[in-house]
Amino acid sequence: MINKIAAGEVIERPASIVKELIENSIDANASSIFIEAKEGGKSYLKISDNGKGMNKVDAKICWHRHSTSKIKNSTDLFSINTLGFRGEALASIASVSDMTIITKTESEISGIKINILGGKEILNETTAAKTGTNIEIKNLFFNTPARKKYLKTIETELNQITDIITRYALIYPKIHFKFKHENKEILNFPVFKDNLSNISSIYGKDIAKNLIKIDYSNIFKIKGYVSKPSLSRSNRSMQSIYVNNRYIKKNTTISSAIEDAFHSSMMVNRHPITILSIDVDSNKTDVNVHPQKAEIRIQNEKDLYKDVYDAIRNSLENEDLIVKPLLEKKVFDYNFDDGFVDATKQKLLIKEENSIQTSKQPDMKILGIIKKTYIVAEIPGNIILIDQHAAAERILYENYTNELKNNEVITQELLDPAILELTPKQFLVCKNNIEKLGQLGFITEEFGTNTVIVRTIPIILGRQFDKSLFFDFLLEIDKGKLNSLHLYYHERIARMSCRNAIKAGDTIELPQIKKYVQEIFSKGFPSTCPHGRPIVIKWSFYDLEKMFKRVV
Repeated sequence: MINKIAAGEVIERPASIVKELIENSIDANASSIFIEAKEGGKSYLKISDNGKGMNKVDAKICWHRHSTSKIKNSTDLFSINTLGFRGEALASIASVSDMTIITKTESEISGIKINILGGKEILNETTAAKTGTNIEIKNLFFNTPARKKYLKTIETELNQITDIITRYALIYPKIHFKFKHENKEILNFPVFKDNLSNISSIYGKDIAKNLIKIDYSNIFKIKGYVSKPSLSRSNRSMQSIYVNNRYIKKNTTISSAIEDAFHSSMMVNRHPITILSIDVDSNKTDVNVHPQKAEIRIQNEKDLYKDVYDAIRNSLENEDLIVKPLLEKKVFDYNFDDGFVDATKQKLLIKEENSIQTSKQPDMKILGIIKKTYIVAEIPGNIILIDQHAAAERILYENYTNELKNNEVITQELLDPAILELTPKQFLVCKNNIEKLGQLGFITEEFGTNTVIVRTIPIILGRQFDKSLFFDFLLEIDKGKLNSLHLYYHERIARMSCRNAIKAGDTIELPQIKKYVQEIFSKGFPSTCPHGRPIVIKWSFYDLEKMFKRVV
C-alpha cells in the first residue's frame, strides 16, 4: 500500500516512467538508450541500455523501496550528484505494473531475470544477457483503476514520451537515443561530438543556424543556445532548462531571467527557443522539492537571475546583427509611384540579425517615403527601409529608459498624500525598504502603528495613486524581485513611447527624417521597436540584381 501511494506521486503517466528510467540509464553511464512503447506506453514500455548493469545481488533487491538510493545520511540530500537518488522509481513502477528486469554487469558471465507483478516477485532466474539493463513494463496501473482512467489518449501519452526523450537527447549528444512506437521508429538521435550538430539533428538546420551560443561564467556557469529574436514561438514548449544536466520543468527565476533578457527585442507574447545548461554546486541546490524531480530550488536566486539574464543579454548584444530580408522568387508586384518602388507589396522573409550598431551615421542618401510610413534610403552597397513609427518609438523608449538606468525616476507629488493601513508584514517590508521604494518613485513615511503616508508616486504610473499596485510592489520587494518592478516600468514606458511617437501615415519633413535616421544609426539601438517589430529592413544591391536577373 505504501508503494502504491508513492507510485501515485512518482509515476503520473508512461512518460514519468521513461524519464525515471532514462535517468537511471544515464547514471549507469549508458551510451545508447532505446525505448519501445505500445498504446502510448499504457500497455507496454521497454527501456534498454548498454550501461554498467546490476550484479545479481543488487538486482534481486533493486525493486524494493529505497534499496537503490544514493543517500546514506540526511546531509546527502543537499549534495546530490546523480540524476536518481531516492530509490523510489523502480519500487513505484513495480507496485502498479507487470515489470520484468533483465540485467548483467560486464564482469559476470550470465545475467539475471526478475519479474514483479503488482509489487510481488513472480520470477527470479539466471538468463543470458548483454551488459546493461532492460526493463519491460506491461499493463501500467492495472491494479489502480482510478489512476488508469485518468491517463490521456494514446496520442497525448505518445507526445509526452516523445517530448521527454527529446529533452534528454538535447543535453546528452554522446548518447544514442532511439524510440519506437507500435514497432514504428519515431525518434533516432545518433551520437554527435558537438552540441550544435546534435541540436541540428533534433530541431533541424533552419533552427540550428538561427541560434546564438551562450558561454558565461560568473557565480554560475551557463552554457547553451538561445534563438535570435526573429525566431520565436507562441509558448515556452521549446525552452529546455537543465541544472547539472538534469532537465527541469519549472524554475520561475530562470524562466523570468530568460524572458527579461529578450525584453523589447521580441514581439509581445512570443518566446525564444532555449537550450540552457546551468552548473551549480550540488550543495546549493534542492532537487527534492517534488517527487518527480521536475522542480528545483537554488540558493542565491538573485545571483541566479542576474547571471542567466547577463549570459543571454551579453550574447545578444555581442552579435553583429541587422534585419535583412531573404527574398523569394516570383513574389514581387512592382508599382511605381513618384519614382519609388511600392515595397509594401513585397512578400518578405525577415531574417533578424540583432542590433543596429554603428559609431556614426553611415554615408546615406534619403530618397523619400513610401505611403507616409517607410523611409527609403541608400547607403553604400545597400538600399534600406525604415519604419518611421518604429524608429520614433525606439528613440523615445531609449530616452525614457535612460532615467531608469540612472535611477532618476520622475516623480509627482500627490496633492492629497495617501494614508495606507498595512498588515504588520507589509509595514515591516515598507519600513525596511524605504530607499528601494524611493528609487521606484514612492516617497513614504511612517504614520503611526502599521500605517504609512505616501507623498510621491512615479509619473509613469499615471496621475492617480493605485493602492493595490503599491501593495503588489511591496510583495515583489519582499520576494526579492526588484528587477521585475523595473520591467513593469519598462512596459509602461513602452506604451508611452508608442502613444507619443509619430504614427504610420503622419507627415514628417526631411529635417525630422534625418534626425530619426541619425539617432537610430548612432546609438547602437536594438533593431526592433520596444514591442519587437523590426525598425530597418535592408537589401544589398546584389539582392536587387538577382531580382532583376542581372546576376545568378
